[in-house]
Amino acid sequence: MDSRLKDLAERLDAGLIARREFLRKAALVTGGTAVGLKALESMARAQSPTKLRVWLFKSYVTAGNDILAKQVEGWAAERKVQVDMDWATFGDREQKFVAAIEAGNPPDMAEMNYQGPARYKPALRDVTKLAKDIAGARGGLLPYADRVVNIAGQYFGVARQAFPGGLFVRKDLLDAKGVKLPKRYDPDVVDMAKKCQDASKDLWGFGQTLNRCDDGNGFMQAILWDYGGSVWDKDGKPALATTFKKENLEALQFAVDTIQKHKIQPPGVMGWNDVSNNEAYMAGKLVSTNNGASLYYAMVAKKHPLAEKTQVILTPGGPAGSFVAAGAYNWGIFQKSKHTELCEDLIRWVEDEKRFDEYMQASIGQAGPVYKSRADKPYWKSDPNFQGMVQNILRSVWPGYPGPFSAAAVEVQAQYILCDMAGRVVTAGLSPEAALKEAHGRVEEIYKVRRS
Repeated sequence: MDSRLKDLAERLDAGLIARREFLRKAALVTGGTAVGLKALESMARAQSPTKLRVWLFKSYVTAGNDILAKQVEGWAAERKVQVDMDWATFGDREQKFVAAIEAGNPPDMAEMNYQGPARYKPALRDVTKLAKDIAGARGGLLPYADRVVNIAGQYFGVARQAFPGGLFVRKDLLDAKGVKLPKRYDPDVVDMAKKCQDASKDLWGFGQTLNRCDDGNGFMQAILWDYGGSVWDKDGKPALATTFKKENLEALQFAVDTIQKHKIQPPGVMGWNDVSNNEAYMAGKLVSTNNGASLYYAMVAKKHPLAEKTQVILTPGGPAGSFVAAGAYNWGIFQKSKHTELCEDLIRWVEDEKRFDEYMQASIGQAGPVYKSRADKPYWKSDPNFQGMVQNILRSVWPGYPGPFSAAAVEVQAQYILCDMAGRVVTAGLSPEAALKEAHGRVEEIYKVRRS
């Protein structure tokens, strides 16, 4: 069978073209014979449904997950496509991508985090036209989001959302002690924590793991910037133990001091993962913690008594200012997919503003804006706690700062090198200087391979 006819039949069956267009184009291929057209129509009707493998991110915001799944299922029914949805979460997401790509069996499309476009670029399709179409209709991409999906002028992801967050503070406990909201980690957060915590009641001033997880990654990256340091210099070269050695040592020392010197963190905090501080805060064991909006969602959705006692503020800073990195979650289409048009159609479907609004409303702060028009929605003024969250996104910088966003910077984050550096001090007993030097060596090895 002519491959052109097969393609037409598949597109008709998937609902990407109308019957009239199918008949017109099929007639051009077959010469217009009634027998040929009848055979083509029969073939299209008899075809088994197209199967599409879609990987989605399973966040802690379960209502958002449910709505996204419902929307994908609605698209599949409309297009007469069979969708195989698979979910990954913080703990297994990147390992799953790496294993599938190495095995030559990635999904057709996937929801990736900020690491995806740069890290998996060789396996991804260029989606520049689609990305520009969607962004253009929404006032353009916010700069931080554009930097994640735009690799040297080509787009390898279609931005969807960012997970906003901030410092969650038990305002009731601060008020009881007459303590002001903190603006800097040292001395503000340290003083607040010491004055408000009560170890005898298992109440701790600050809950922030330095362990291998997204929470640890985000904190360790930001604290270097807060002290004027970075993993990278302005040219994008390794600077952990060279250009910014002094600043980075001070930042690392502060991070481990929250556990070892100031003793404002719970016992066992270095064994935490991304959900641990959520659980500890909701159990009334923390005065403050850095977290994404998923913690606020959990409290509001469950009508938790701490919801009304919590204030979410801008993430504190250090001597050089207050820094955070926001990463845009995005849709990627893999090169091995034979259903590129279907993937693009699904992306347009879920990014439709009415559908995204439905998702955003259910997510209670979790669906942060990546497009300018979404940042201006009245929704972000509907709850005082949303303001700190969204402002954290709008003022964020990127992995690699103050140098360029790069594949090497992404890989350093993906390998949890900064978390390992802190862990080597806290749990292995290395000096900060030795841990910094060790981490710098790992960064240099990555830079040699992935400097672009």
